Amino acid sequence: MFLTRFFRFLRRLASHLAHLRFAAFLRELGAALRRLSLSLRSVLNAGTLRRQLAGRAQGKRVIVFPPTLDWDLPLFQRPQQMARAYSEKEDTLVLYLTANHAHDRVGALLRVSDSLWLVNASLARFLPALLRGARETVVSLSWTVNRRYVPLLRPDKLIYEYIDELEIFDGYDEQMRRDHLALLRQADLTVCTAARLYAQVRGAAHAALYSPNAGDYDFFSRTSRTAAAPEAAAVSEAYRFTLGYYGALAEWFDYGLVAAAADAHADWLFLLVGMDYDGSLRRSGVLERHNVRWIPPQPYARLPSFLRVFDLALIPFLLNEVTLSTSPVKLFEYMAARKPILCSRMPECMRYRSVETYADPADFLRKAADLLERRGDPALLDLLDAEARANTWGARADEILCALESPLPAAEPTRRFPLGDKKAIPGI
Repeated sequence: MFLTRFFRFLRRLASHLAHLRFAAFLRELGAALRRLSLSLRSVLNAGTLRRQLAGRAQGKRVIVFPPTLDWDLPLFQRPQQMARAYSEKEDTLVLYLTANHAHDRVGALLRVSDSLWLVNASLARFLPALLRGARETVVSLSWTVNRRYVPLLRPDKLIYEYIDELEIFDGYDEQMRRDHLALLRQADLTVCTAARLYAQVRGAAHAALYSPNAGDYDFFSRTSRTAAAPEAAAVSEAYRFTLGYYGALAEWFDYGLVAAAADAHADWLFLLVGMDYDGSLRRSGVLERHNVRWIPPQPYARLPSFLRVFDLALIPFLLNEVTLSTSPVKLFEYMAARKPILCSRMPECMRYRSVETYADPADFLRKAADLLERRGDPALLDLLDAEARANTWGARADEILCALESPLPAAEPTRRFPLGDKKAIPGI
């Protein structure tokens, strides 16, 4: 077969030359050389993969994450956080596959720790042979397109993380919905990050668990001992209070509310740190105000230095089909930093006693003024700390692994928050 293809290739090249099609000759030759280079690189990388992973899986639980977000994406999200949390469990090896979209540069594999490795996704086909000595293999995926990795990796168990309304994903179409429904039936455990998502799937999933997002308590609890970012400290000094937000700035962000609040309080600085995800920040006109400042997205490691200058931490999202199912990671990071928090009335924010929510712009102004006066209240700070400690990525990993061992049929959420639930949750 190889020789047949090779001779056909030579005949095509000869034909191009005979008919003086020099551009076509060069294109065909160049494409062949690129394919050869990729093949040789794949062979070399596969050898490196075998040498580095040899024996590491023996007797362990191995959890494989098919490629979604690059590991070195500036904002650490649930896939990276869960991979790290699983890797800290006893006798567990985590392989995080990366497609090297924009931020990663992984040739074959890259060691994060002895129990956590980044693996070039193009080498996934070599993994089953390397994992034969594992106690069990688990695939955890959150993007329906990655369903194709299941027959390739042949895991003992499958976790499907349903983390957002499907419509939020790029390339949403009917095929994505079909894959979603198939994964609900196929997965040993479907993990839902919002009660609204859980309610959608509990009748269709083989087994389901409500497991919201969480925070890296150890990292963000050091915020008060972190030096403030110079670019944030310089601008905040001119104002009485700094009300801050970090994360994506997109169409679900309530620019109108921030603009009205900035107009009402000239002595309040609204500091927005993050990516102008869809151009909505610039279109909004909110930056025309002297007391609304924007800082472009920052590496994850620097987030505490910006959080350090916040007197009040905000999540001012509009309420829509997306945000009603959103469990904001930043919520738990704000908690760990012991910053008073004010959010719109998103169901997943209303579950926590330490979090204040507002109903409308006037209510926002009242609640913000009250929280700014109470920002040093020991009772509030202790409550924030306690709820942050109760909602860590390690705790989420424990509950997911426990449910995977003894899955129960999907039913009403039974999560009990250690500090209670002070507010009713609309729509659930």
